[in-house]
Amino acid sequence: MSFHSTIIPAASFDKFGLRMVLPYQQLSTWVQCLWVLHKSPSFNCQLEDKLYPDAGSSLMFIYGDNEFAVRYFNYTQVVSHCLDTSLNYVSVRFNPGAARALLGISALECENEELDLINSPSSVRDELYQLAEAMVKLPMEQQLNAVQHWLLKRVMKSPKSFSKWSNIITQASTGSLAPTELADKFGFSRRTLERQIRNHTGCSPHQLFEFGQINLARRQLIQTSDSLSTIALDCGYYDQAHFTNAFRDHTWETPLKYRMRKLSQISNR
Repeated sequence: MSFHSTIIPAASFDKFGLRMVLPYQQLSTWVQCLWVLHKSPSFNCQLEDKLYPDAGSSLMFIYGDNEFAVRYFNYTQVVSHCLDTSLNYVSVRFNPGAARALLGISALECENEELDLINSPSSVRDELYQLAEAMVKLPMEQQLNAVQHWLLKRVMKSPKSFSKWSNIITQASTGSLAPTELADKFGFSRRTLERQIRNHTGCSPHQLFEFGQINLARRQLIQTSDSLSTIALDCGYYDQAHFTNAFRDHTWETPLKYRMRKLSQISNR
C-alpha cells in the first residue's frame, strides 16, 4: 500500500470525509472513539499529523482495492502518522488498558511500533481475519457496527479484573487527581495502585496523570483564549515555566507554538 506526496494537516481532515464516531454505550468503558476515512475519488494524497500518547492504543482496519490489513499500535512518544486517501480506514481508539483485556496484547508488546495482527501470532488473529474479510463487502455504517459487535463479544470474554479497575484507570487519566489523592480516594495503598495500574496499562499512575494533564492543556489551548499562566494553573502546574517544560517534553513543542499551529490549521479549513 503506497503513499502519495501531498501533505494535508490533520485539522483539515474533515474535507476528506474523516468522521469520528462515539462507541456503543456498552463499550464506553473500553473504547474512546472510532473513526472512519473512506477513499476519496476527488483527492489522492497523504494526510499527516502528530499523534500524542495518552496510554491508549489503536486497532486499525485498512482496505485497498484487493487487499486489507489489520494493524495495532501503542505509542508512548509523539509520532507522525500518515493516512492515504486512496485507501479506506476504520479505526478503534481504546482506553488505557482496554486492548490488553480485550485483545490479549500487552502495552509493552509493541511499544512505539505497529503490529501486523493478520501476519503475526496473536490470540485474535483468526477472528480479526474473518472480521476484516467480511467488512470489505460492507458499507461504512455496517463496518462500524460489525467492529463494535465483535468488540462486545470480546468484552464478554474479558477478565473481570479490568472492569473493577477501569473507573480508577479512567480517573487516573484525567489529570485531575495526583496518584496519592487517587489512592486515598479509593482506599488503596500507593504500592497497590502502582502495581495494578501498571499491570493493566503498562504505565505508572504518575504517567497516566501526566498524560491527562497534557491532554487537558491541549484542549484548553485550542478551545479557549486563556493565557498560558491560567492554563498552567488550571491543569495543575506550579507556574507557566513548569507547564511549558512539561508540555515541551511530551509534545516536542512549546504550548504557544502548539496553539499557533493548531489554530492556523483550523482557520485554513
